[in-house]
Amino acid sequence: MQTEVSAEGVKNIIKELGYELVDDTGGVFAIRGSSGIKILCAVEHEILDITVPLISVPESKLTRELALKMLWSDNGLATSHLELVRGKSGNVRIILMNYCKLSQLGEDDRDDIETALEFIELDTVRARELLGALAA
Repeated sequence: MQTEVSAEGVKNIIKELGYELVDDTGGVFAIRGSSGIKILCAVEHEILDITVPLISVPESKLTRELALKMLWSDNGLATSHLELVRGKSGNVRIILMNYCKLSQLGEDDRDDIETALEFIELDTVRARELLGALAA
């Protein structure tokens, strides 16, 4: 079955994939799968943005070595990318992001959503390993 892309349609697919909807404000919502990782999702037009906030640290804790480790193409992240966001009080939030382009919420989109969610969960584990020194 194919239908127009909508937040409700995407949420239905995600729930069918076994994810729990834990927070819902319409086009922006949070889900949790069997991994226990909370994933933030936003549907805008035909794009599903997928985000996992990893850690918030003082900017002074971000070393050149760590920044390069996050940027190298061989950092172990499959498809997701890390982004640094300046916050209040000199803190930097490090977030993991991925997305998928949707067309008609058919089987192809279902597969793309499932793959993007699986990769961001795997990438979250790897990113947390990369950032382990910051958590200490």
